[in-house]
Amino acid sequence: MRRFDLFSVFLFFEMRGSAMKANATDPIHVENGPIGRTLLYFAVPVLLTQLLQELYSAADCAVVGHFCGNFALAAAGSSALLLSTMINFFVGFSSGISVITGQLFGAFRYADLKKVITAVFRFALLSGLAMTLILYLCAGPILRLLNCPAEVMPDALAYLGIILPGLSAQLISNIGIAILRSVGDTRTPLILFLYSSLSNLILDLFFVVILSMGIRGAALATLLAQLFLAVLIIRRLRRADPTWALRFTGPALSTTGLLKLLQKGVPAGMQALFMSISSLLVQISINSFGADAVADMTVYARIEGCLYLPSFAYGIALTAFISQNAGAGRYDRIRDSVQLSLRIMCLIMIPLSIVLMWTAPYSLRLFTNQQGILDNALEAALLTFPVYIIYAINQVYLGAIKGLGDTAWPMVCTLLCYSLFRVIWCHLLIPFFPTMRVVYLSYDISFFLMLFLLLPRYRKMLRQHLVQPEPAAAV
Repeated sequence: MRRFDLFSVFLFFEMRGSAMKANATDPIHVENGPIGRTLLYFAVPVLLTQLLQELYSAADCAVVGHFCGNFALAAAGSSALLLSTMINFFVGFSSGISVITGQLFGAFRYADLKKVITAVFRFALLSGLAMTLILYLCAGPILRLLNCPAEVMPDALAYLGIILPGLSAQLISNIGIAILRSVGDTRTPLILFLYSSLSNLILDLFFVVILSMGIRGAALATLLAQLFLAVLIIRRLRRADPTWALRFTGPALSTTGLLKLLQKGVPAGMQALFMSISSLLVQISINSFGADAVADMTVYARIEGCLYLPSFAYGIALTAFISQNAGAGRYDRIRDSVQLSLRIMCLIMIPLSIVLMWTAPYSLRLFTNQQGILDNALEAALLTFPVYIIYAINQVYLGAIKGLGDTAWPMVCTLLCYSLFRVIWCHLLIPFFPTMRVVYLSYDISFFLMLFLLLPRYRKMLRQHLVQPEPAAAV
């Protein structure tokens, strides 16, 4: 915890002396200045936020695993997977919206930016309420459709029943964070998420360990932490520069502007949704191996996040960085930033993968003491971690393509590689090879397939923009 604070102080004073002349939470125009240092200032807080999110999830998992039992651990994993399917659409949607907000900010079109932010938050409030109602009605049937083991079902339904009211808060938080990042303020989400994570950990210990509330206590702690984060995000956006700050009243977007929002946001949302649907459908195959297999993947996911989340976070940061430069017409900086990002990913992800594989036999014991679950989770790590560098490279190209304004092609690639391929692979091979290795290998191969589709598209888009630069999208 102290390391995060010291690092924030260090970055604050470094940025004061830089050419950007920004305060710790000021928006930053990134279309000028040294690319490496600017990208570092822009990306590092996003990486730390995602790592903090993983620590927050890991702590939650550890409390449930040690104090609530394996059925509760499996229930939390199954419930979280269902929730993430709905939430991830809006996470993706917000990343698509951030392309527009970043381009408008880069082009200094603050009046249009304010209209977009207002429209998006109105949409988030209404959609969150609708999704909450839908999940309340359909949670049981969906869990049964996913072959949720019978012994896990009661805890899963109890967990969902408590945590669902926080769905709107999660949507608001994710959209607000995406907007802040798109205007160059990547450090406010880090600070606010730190507050939320600490509150969740304290509440976890209070409800689960002291009050012995079990899985219900873990759900209540998460709910209160989510509500707290949403309030902090709204407060920050309402106190932003008055020229673009969040206001729930004011002029509405034109019909054309709304269509442009949907044109960027919906494909990005569908990309995230396809990822979640793929996970749900693959989960059907995993559930067929029983409750222990569900627990295996839940535990494995906790350390996998140390590879997945930094790569995913860097792609988010790069999308915002590139969208601002695209709005300013600085396509030469986009090309250079992508080349630098590929080198950064290799320098970070390869050593990190090696360290995580080496320490996995010990780190997995933080979440469970059952040897069978530990052995299977370790096998998953050894089969998937060596190829995670390909996933990281894919996130660079995904961030670049979306930042350049194309959110449709990432959606298509995700559908083909992560949804269709993984599901078909597991469906065809598991009957003949009834082992979890089939599931692990589907992830490895899909990473390579994605790279083959993304690289040509990025190169084509960059050549087109370098020859004929395009202005920021109108709203």
